[in-house]
Amino acid sequence: MKIDFPVDLYKVPGLRGSYYKILIPSDTMTIDKEPLYDYGMTGLKSFLDNNIHKPSSLKRTINPKESSGFYVVLLSLTKEITPGSTLRTGFTLKGQDLFYTISRYASKAGHPLINENEIHCGSINLKDLMLRK
Repeated sequence: MKIDFPVDLYKVPGLRGSYYKILIPSDTMTIDKEPLYDYGMTGLKSFLDNNIHKPSSLKRTINPKESSGFYVVLLSLTKEITPGSTLRTGFTLKGQDLFYTISRYASKAGHPLINENEIHCGSINLKDLMLRK
């Protein structure tokens, strides 16, 4: 698996003057870290100080019957506070291409989707993967 985010800022669709930056620390996320402060990630301030102006990437090999966890840090810069919306993020796979989607939902009843930004961010090498029925 290979993930790359450039040093660029991404514009939040529909929010003038709002941007976000995506960083991937090298720490490994595990299920036992979930209830911990900052999900157990150590050295966050130092990581941000040293990497805020650099591209961010992650390369991992995940063997069959294994899993792997990692952190994604999303920093936002907003000139105007716009109440009433929530950001949700997630990775999707299309073929062997990996995408990171940032979705903005309204806070009102039903939580309708306001807009999304899909970023091509990497790939997963599936050519040697054998699928079983």
